[in-house]
Amino acid sequence: MGSRSRLRTQSVGRRRLVILVCILGILLAVLAWMEKDHTLLLLERVERKIRLGKEIQPVGLEVPRGTIYDRNYKEFAISYERVSVYANIREIEDVNQVISPLSTILEIPENDLYDRMGKGRLRVWLAKDISQDQEDQIKQLDFPGIHLHREYIRYYPQKESAAHLIGFVEHDTGLAGIEEYLNKLEARHRLMKDDMDDLLRMGDTRPGIDGRHLILTLDAKIQSILEDYVQRLTASMPGVRIGALVMEADSGALVGYAQLPSFDPNRYHGYAQVTAADLFNEKIAVPDPFKIFLRDVSLLESYNGPGVPPLPWSLIAENRKLGIQLQLWNRLGAEGRLDCDFISTDPIDRNGIPFVGDTEAKRDWETVPEMQTPLQLLTAVTRVINGGVEVTPHGASRFVLRKNQQEYLLEDLEKKKRTGLLEKGTLPQARELFRLLSRRGPLDSSMMEGESSSLIDTAGAGLLHHYLSMVAVPQDDPGLILLVTASGPGYQAGAAHQTSLSAEAFKIVGQIVALQQVMKNLTDMMSPREREEVNFRLAPGESDALMSEPVVNGSETEMASLVGMSLRKCLRLLQSFDVEIEIQGTGRVVSQDPPAGTKLKPGARVFLVLEKDEVDPGYRPPQPAEPE
Repeated sequence: MGSRSRLRTQSVGRRRLVILVCILGILLAVLAWMEKDHTLLLLERVERKIRLGKEIQPVGLEVPRGTIYDRNYKEFAISYERVSVYANIREIEDVNQVISPLSTILEIPENDLYDRMGKGRLRVWLAKDISQDQEDQIKQLDFPGIHLHREYIRYYPQKESAAHLIGFVEHDTGLAGIEEYLNKLEARHRLMKDDMDDLLRMGDTRPGIDGRHLILTLDAKIQSILEDYVQRLTASMPGVRIGALVMEADSGALVGYAQLPSFDPNRYHGYAQVTAADLFNEKIAVPDPFKIFLRDVSLLESYNGPGVPPLPWSLIAENRKLGIQLQLWNRLGAEGRLDCDFISTDPIDRNGIPFVGDTEAKRDWETVPEMQTPLQLLTAVTRVINGGVEVTPHGASRFVLRKNQQEYLLEDLEKKKRTGLLEKGTLPQARELFRLLSRRGPLDSSMMEGESSSLIDTAGAGLLHHYLSMVAVPQDDPGLILLVTASGPGYQAGAAHQTSLSAEAFKIVGQIVALQQVMKNLTDMMSPREREEVNFRLAPGESDALMSEPVVNGSETEMASLVGMSLRKCLRLLQSFDVEIEIQGTGRVVSQDPPAGTKLKPGARVFLVLEKDEVDPGYRPPQPAEPE
């Protein structure tokens, strides 16, 4: 009996609970029917809070997303204010009273406004993105039920330029590239500090509005050179995806990042997914020269252990250690996912495998990763030839807070780099190996290049051909690395195309070096005075005439007399000409080919012989300031 009594009690309790829930539901329905305007607005706000991460705020309270600049403060991503007008119909006492003034201000026919407000809607958008004058006039009307709404729209003034690096935004949230990284920075520095005493002050009168902004390592001028280069190649090779980037070898800072096809982040929804995919983060079959380089670096590491006297690379016995090889790929970043600030996804892998024709001999590459992304290859090779410094490609330089035309440093984004990734005896031999596998270019540069093919596991198995090259400038102690990659079905990487890709790459090396802000690793080519002027500034008395206008394709220009000039002056004079520059020696120019007065055609080769300037006329070393 006791057991049945408990069951009966529980059953009664359940019925009472059901009745209470029903009564509560009826009450809520009645309240919703009586105050449907407020309920709908509340639901709309809740939905918007979920979707946008915040409620609709009154005009003047929303904090815009920070601006993204290149290293010279050229805008690549900005947030501009968009003000819209909406009507809450229940708050309007007389619709006829507001129609005519609004029609005049918004330049919308009265019939259209009547139609919008007369369809039984509770809230109606009347106009979006109105001008400042329209906003002021609506404020003066002060009509009940007519409201202004402010939001910030992300805009990319450079459009397709560096789009894969910059990324894009939806609903004020970065979904790719540096924009996604900016979300993490803003979350890390959520509150603006009223007291700036503990922040490093960077400078005054910076452009733009107050807020938290991101400064990139990117240089818009170098970016333009890369984009012109990629555009020329793409025009001659339809259907081929081509990319080029420039990275500082000792820091990993990307100063240029271009690829085609590209996309406009302002309307990224209109592009296919493959267009928005980053070519540099897509796995390709590693070309043989790079496999040879990495394999033999592992040999050097296996031999050059602690206490072992270094031997020339050619004399080392073929005795590699498996454990050392596997550890080496991890240290060099040749496997796994790189911690790049502009990439948040794993490397794109199409389940491809290296394709080797039947006529080609099979080679044993041991543990060398055979499928890598261009970014992984760039990182691995650079970490070897830069002396074992753990650099990682990155695009962000510093996160700053701008307030009252003053700029403060919130975070220096340059990561502390680990050194000593390689044994001491490995570096000189590795650089020699890179030189042997490369061919010489202008400004004492070296280019390692190669081709490969990948068999892609798609709905129908497909074959992709790849080309990849790296130019180290200069080869002995690289300061810059230029990487070029091309991939696509039907792309026959034959001699003609290979010559075009490499030759065109060598043509832009001089222009890039001339525009690089600090020529850290070319000081051995400069006279003592030039080492004080490493930023390509005009020296006192140096004529602006040296800055020649760019030559139009197909036209000719007259070769100037360069004898007696320094390297810096020669580069400034020739940087805008479409010529190949080859330099021998250091110091000042003692001879040139072609001679002065020769008509130069686009693509011409200019050979300069320099000799050391032991005594630099007019040079005076900097003098210490005299005590007051």
